[in-house]
Amino acid sequence: MRTIFYLIAILLSSLTGWAQHFLTGTVRREGTSEILVSVSIRNISQQKYDLSEENGSYRIQALPGDRVVFSYVGYKSDTVPVTAEKMSGDYPVYLVQKPQTLQSVRVGQLSNYQLDSMARRQEYSWIYDHGEQKRVEKERHGDGVGVNLALFRNASSEDKQRERLKKRLIKEEEDDYVDFRYSREYITKITHLTGDSLSRFMVAYRPSYDYCRKAATVDILIFINDSFKKFMRREQSEGL
Repeated sequence: MRTIFYLIAILLSSLTGWAQHFLTGTVRREGTSEILVSVSIRNISQQKYDLSEENGSYRIQALPGDRVVFSYVGYKSDTVPVTAEKMSGDYPVYLVQKPQTLQSVRVGQLSNYQLDSMARRQEYSWIYDHGEQKRVEKERHGDGVGVNLALFRNASSEDKQRERLKKRLIKEEEDDYVDFRYSREYITKITHLTGDSLSRFMVAYRPSYDYCRKAATVDILIFINDSFKKFMRREQSEGL
């Protein structure tokens, strides 16, 4: 038993003893101050992964000599060779937008949404299509002592990171689907709301993802009309 604890202590101390270094900065669209959210960031040298945050910032574990790839749907990928100078402070990344080759093809709004969704799935396939890896196990027989290294495989930071990023991407896909079914243009066409009034209405009466998946087009129309009546009554009562 003492042997087991001794081995575990050595492994944990070696893991925690490794100093971690990061490449940090902000991802923007080239030539503008526009930030890019959920940009795929991959350190292909160390097999580390992350996504840019809502404010465009990123942080990826790296060392000088590594190669980090930044990619985003609709933009050209950029491979950054990591240097000590780039890691000494925030390193800005500017992605170049691809030519919109599909704009001349009018395939309908739903088809365009599906194409965007397929493109996202392809871009982030390293998260979605990552199968469960085999657990590494090592056992010693004869003296009755066995050490199962699956304990450390289960706690893999890479697996946890992938799962966290996958949940985030799924949530963003759900939000995009609600935005597609409950678009500003469609609501304005029905209610004639614009500006701040439109924004307040969309926040106060935003349907859930599950509802939008089940609802037919006429259901969305009825939902908007009923919500608009409630909104106008509330606006009038608050104005008095």
